[in-house]
Amino acid sequence: MTSTAEPRPMRADARRNRRRVLDAARVAFEEGGAEVQMEDIARRAGVGVGTIYRHFPTKQALVDELIDEWLADGAANAAEALRIDDPWEGLAHFVRLSAEVMARNRGLRMVFGDIGLLFDENTGHQNRELHDNATRLLARAHAAGTLRADVGLREFRTLMCGLAMTVSLAGPDERRLYADVFLQGLHT
Repeated sequence: MTSTAEPRPMRADARRNRRRVLDAARVAFEEGGAEVQMEDIARRAGVGVGTIYRHFPTKQALVDELIDEWLADGAANAAEALRIDDPWEGLAHFVRLSAEVMARNRGLRMVFGDIGLLFDENTGHQNRELHDNATRLLARAHAAGTLRADVGLREFRTLMCGLAMTVSLAGPDERRLYADVFLQGLHT
């Protein structure tokens, strides 16, 4: 006999603990990257390690959830950039904002920069909204004649991953400089 009952909803305290774990993990990965230990995350979240493993059976499962959140953040940043009327300024806003996010988020840089997953549709971590918003940003800049014709999404993604690695080694003033040089290379 096959059960058609839907899974029981998570209890309120379990939902809160899960969110606390994710919030603590996000900060820990932003500061320490992939080397962060589950015990450190548990301590930051104020829960036991067993609580983490009840929600995330492996460290990779936790990282995967964070990747999905980071992609959603990127989609929101791209949507914000699309609200800027000038196509070039919208794209430039997205690049500068992304550079700042990457500079302060070691875990995100490690995941996306080292292996070049940003916007990639074949990673198992897909955010259609980020992909579509980035595509729209590029299309608007192309239509306005402000973005090099030979830079498509693939090239943009690769260059953004390189920018992520560059800004990770830079101070705030250098980050702005590197983002501006990056943008000058994209501009027609």
